[in-house]
Amino acid sequence: MKCAIIILLIYALWKVDCIYAKGVCTSDHHDPKPYLGAKTPYRIRMNPDMSPIVIPDCKAVQLWTIVRHGTRYPSAKVITSMKEGLPLLKNSILRNYEEGKGALCRNEYFNFGNWSTHVEEENEKQLTHEGEDEMQDLAERWLTRLPTLLSENYDNSSYEFRYTATQRTARSARSFAIGLFGRYKAAHVWYPEAIAKDPLIRFYKLCPRWKKYVDKNPASLTEKRAFQHGPEMQGVCRRVGKKLGFDSITYHDVHLMYVTCGFETAWEKKSRSPWCAPFSEDDLKVMEYNEDLEYYWIDGYGFEINYKQACPPLKDLLDRFRSRAAGGDPQKKGVFYFTHSGTLLKLISRLGLYKDEEKLRSNNFSKAYRKWRVSLLDSFGTNLAFILFRCQDDFKIGGYHQERPFIIPGCEEHPCPLNQVLHKYQDTILTCEFNKTCTL
Repeated sequence: MKCAIIILLIYALWKVDCIYAKGVCTSDHHDPKPYLGAKTPYRIRMNPDMSPIVIPDCKAVQLWTIVRHGTRYPSAKVITSMKEGLPLLKNSILRNYEEGKGALCRNEYFNFGNWSTHVEEENEKQLTHEGEDEMQDLAERWLTRLPTLLSENYDNSSYEFRYTATQRTARSARSFAIGLFGRYKAAHVWYPEAIAKDPLIRFYKLCPRWKKYVDKNPASLTEKRAFQHGPEMQGVCRRVGKKLGFDSITYHDVHLMYVTCGFETAWEKKSRSPWCAPFSEDDLKVMEYNEDLEYYWIDGYGFEINYKQACPPLKDLLDRFRSRAAGGDPQKKGVFYFTHSGTLLKLISRLGLYKDEEKLRSNNFSKAYRKWRVSLLDSFGTNLAFILFRCQDDFKIGGYHQERPFIIPGCEEHPCPLNQVLHKYQDTILTCEFNKTCTL
């Protein structure tokens, strides 16, 4: 009798193990973070090198930087989808697994079982604690890199801050100030009244031509929609559905999983979102390209007006550096602007950075290499910085993206002679015909 009981117990344990141990944890073998588009966490893009910036025979005399806000919560629409759609998907995934369908491994199954979302609509697009840390750490690194220029002692005559009329940029600016000056002194930083449609750091909100012909024009998403119906995306849907045990799954559900994977990865440093598990590395690359197509045509090189309208911040930068070099009115030694993805991508394109020879389209995903990858260009906390150096023979300007130096287009060295940069962008300085560009 005892032997029979033991045999039954062994069989039961074997059966349970077969149910819960099936599938290979493929999600353990790749990292989703490099392929999350505009939801990529800045911690994998930041430059950890905090060594002082040293340019032989030069001294840094001014820093100008423009920063995308840190990690935020989703829009209300996405939060609603996460709260209503994902629990239904989760229950179906768990049921499929328990019926022996799909290819999840035991850990992936348990991660789905333990998942829930606590984000509410009132958190819409607000800065997260991770976003605050990103901004504070960014400021601390610049303070360490430029010890002779930046100072922990704040005064209004030396520093200038500006943010748009949103909670996420306001909190980003204040968190950055804490990293620069410390919590006590940062409380005394003065900020001008924020403008909802800021003509300098959110200029596209004041561009009717862009709104009509690009932003609100369904034709701007032609390439993205074509890609969604193409073989690469359909392949992702098949593979994701197969892994989760579905006979078929919609693009809408797959995209919601990808978006949730991105946000939860950005929010949490130590835990992995279960919604990343359905995607292989190749699948993530397809989903990333899907996002790139949208940003390329809405904010990048897809249409000339996208970047042509971005002259206000570039003119502000060059006017300040030119005035400082000419010994004119006293200039701030640190200028810090906090804005949004749309501003950074348009300005990056205006500068001519990361421009591919061919336009991104639905049928050229298979290219071996492309420069335009929003995961690289526009993660949370993305920043462009420019430093004016006074050198023995001239003033020079150094460009930094994600805290790494880059050679300004049209130059052959870093830093580049200021006069050479001013000559390249002289039309921007002299005219910046924003109204002419944007008027219907």
